[in-house]
Amino acid sequence: MNGQSNPNEPYPLGGNSDRSVLRHGFRITTRKLPILKAGPIEHMTAKLGIAPPEMIFGDNTASIEHVGSGWKIEFNAFDALDLVDKTGNSMLQVAHSKEWQSTREKKHEGITEVVKPFDWSYSTNYKGTEQSPAKALEPSSTPIPLELLKRPDPIEFFDEVMLYEDEMADNGITLLSCKLRVMPARLLLLCRFFMRLDGVMLRIRDTRIYVEFQSGEVIREYTAREDKYEVVRQKLAMQGRDAPAQLRDPNNVVDLLPVVDKSLESHVVKSRTRIAQHRSFSFSSSVLAESRASNYIPSAAAPASSSKNPSPYPYSPKTPSTTAAASSKDSAQPESQSTSSIPAARKLAAEVRKRATSVTETYIAYSVCEKLIKECANQADYTIPQRHEKNGVVPKGADGEDLGVDLGLAPTFSTWAQITFLHMYILTVRLRAFPAAHAPSWHQHLLDHFFYSAEDRLVREHNIQARSLRNKYLKDLFTQWRGLLAGYDEGLVRGDAVLATAVWRNVFGGKEDVDLVGLGEVVSYMRGVLKGLDEMEDEVVADGEIQFGDPRSQRKVVEVRSKLLDSLPREDGDLSKK
Repeated sequence: MNGQSNPNEPYPLGGNSDRSVLRHGFRITTRKLPILKAGPIEHMTAKLGIAPPEMIFGDNTASIEHVGSGWKIEFNAFDALDLVDKTGNSMLQVAHSKEWQSTREKKHEGITEVVKPFDWSYSTNYKGTEQSPAKALEPSSTPIPLELLKRPDPIEFFDEVMLYEDEMADNGITLLSCKLRVMPARLLLLCRFFMRLDGVMLRIRDTRIYVEFQSGEVIREYTAREDKYEVVRQKLAMQGRDAPAQLRDPNNVVDLLPVVDKSLESHVVKSRTRIAQHRSFSFSSSVLAESRASNYIPSAAAPASSSKNPSPYPYSPKTPSTTAAASSKDSAQPESQSTSSIPAARKLAAEVRKRATSVTETYIAYSVCEKLIKECANQADYTIPQRHEKNGVVPKGADGEDLGVDLGLAPTFSTWAQITFLHMYILTVRLRAFPAAHAPSWHQHLLDHFFYSAEDRLVREHNIQARSLRNKYLKDLFTQWRGLLAGYDEGLVRGDAVLATAVWRNVFGGKEDVDLVGLGEVVSYMRGVLKGLDEMEDEVVADGEIQFGDPRSQRKVVEVRSKLLDSLPREDGDLSKK
């Protein structure tokens, strides 16, 4: 009523309140919502057994999850408050001024005695809530490599999450918050508890989570510092610093507080199955999907010798017997393999997959779809070196888009998206043939990984830091994907002319001067890859070892004159002959 919601109802979760990025198999997520309403606060009070702080952000979280292994660590207000001393043994006394107490000593004897039956400073030694299928973080002597964190690496993701705050009846402040920063090769999370009880004590308890993506190593460092208020104030005064102002910021005093407790733990996270392991793909320089000169879609995987030995199947399943030779032989090999040629290890993996639970299935689909999206995105990969140069000027195209460089060509984000979409569509058609109980999960993971990759590219190559602007681009891409599905589906059913129209509209932007031969190569390429994937066993597709080829290998097919042209009348009324 009157636009007000029920104070007893919690705020809706998810949606725009969540921020999440995926880096090398690690999903980093933050959630920020308003202060809890009356109903949830009462519920939390009953569960904790103590009154929560004045400002409690009970729905806020910061988490790091390794998708392949199931390991996760999360920071939330409830678990932190649950570690607050509830016996009263750790309670502190407020230091009131003598003048204030003397005027009230008759009415309020012992005014400095704390009457709350718990540690009202809400001091907690919270190190995060760890979730793992097996024992994970264990005591270690491995410190966090500070030198690596001092490098001027670009910050791809940053967020700060407040968990709770209290002004301690105007006698100071106590708060718990998390900060996250993600770099290309590592991440660091800092969960800091800061308490300043005026005239009594300052206390800082830091929990740092460091993750090295390449090795999967996770290090947790816990450090507790504290000292008397007057001692810290004198140190600041001796340095000529304004003590009242400096004491408000924990960053100003953390180095002045002695360490009273410290611990180190570490663990190397690994995927639970071979199939679910996240392989590291490097985006090698590949030719742009649309050349201004010839308008073709080349592939990073297409070898130079492909023109000498064209194949009707412009893709290559990277089986153990062909992977080593993939770089030197034609990447487009006829799909003549039968299930009998599949190695014993693959047969065993297929059998395990049949017996796997739905939980294992989603990890397999997640990992494989990540590999597939990287292969799709690699077909039109590009870089913008000026973006990473000091005072660099990024060139713009006629439509205002940032232009990158790749072997002298001029790729754009839109072109990259459309070429990736085209290969995603080819995979989507094949995934539709998966069993009905499994196909939806694969479709969803494939689409999710595309948007993870697209958002990463918007930040890395185009420096779009505003989340609202990135969301606008991603929503536009989703709309384009929905329309593209309908257009390509219609083309597959109604014929090559309709399919060519859809490709011309989406990939080539509806340009009137499009190279018709190049357009025909793309259509023939799509048909050939779809046919090859259709002849592959589900187990082979589910391994994700697919490598796309080069549409130019279809030029000879496209240049063959159609017999239908001979039956068409010429302008003079005679039949066309050649």
